[in-house]
Amino acid sequence: MQSPFVTGLLHPLNMLMLVSAVFAGLLAAWWLFPIGLLLWVVMVAAVSRDPSLRFSHTMHQRKPLAQRFQRYFNRIERSQINIFNSLASAPSRTRKALRPVQEELEVLTARAYQLCQRMTALENYRLITESTSNLSGELQLISEAVDKASDPLVKQEYEESRRAVVERIAKLKLAASELNRVEAQLLGLVNEMDGIVAEVVRLQAAGPEEAERRAPDLVARIQDQTAQLEASQREAVAV
Repeated sequence: MQSPFVTGLLHPLNMLMLVSAVFAGLLAAWWLFPIGLLLWVVMVAAVSRDPSLRFSHTMHQRKPLAQRFQRYFNRIERSQINIFNSLASAPSRTRKALRPVQEELEVLTARAYQLCQRMTALENYRLITESTSNLSGELQLISEAVDKASDPLVKQEYEESRRAVVERIAKLKLAASELNRVEAQLLGLVNEMDGIVAEVVRLQAAGPEEAERRAPDLVARIQDQTAQLEASQREAVAV
């Protein structure tokens, strides 16, 4: 998908304005060209800054995640879309009051995607390791070889191999534990997002005064979720 800026440049009306400015400058009066060019720049900026266009571009730029985490992120992103669409049709005062909520949700969704991306790499490592290796079997064979080895040098080599396999098993268990923890956190976030969507819809129905009064609490609630995701990213295990 094209970036919002490129879309603005290639928009038919904007291209028509640019061509008109050139021809007006050449065929009518030279001073019409800079005026037309200025109008063209304004039109390009207006299109490229369109919130729905930027929102759609951001969504299409995201790469697929591991299926284990993709289902959770899809629900988080769907909640963000629902709020975006809901506020687009809200009265201007209500929309202005809830704009900070929408902005914080954008940050929260981005952090959730970053965490899912990191966990995708860890999940792929776990799946590949489990599908291509039988570490428990390897450990048993090496342990038997250690017991049978009579040559001290050979026995030392086997023991080093055994330590390496034990270390890989420990890392795999640590990765599985981290993946389970993050999956549980994402499930909690999904439920929290459902609650936020319901609260935004309620505030729209309640009117601008209620939206202005309750928006700061909703923003703080979202920021708390963002902080938890950032903490999870810092604590993620490097395997």
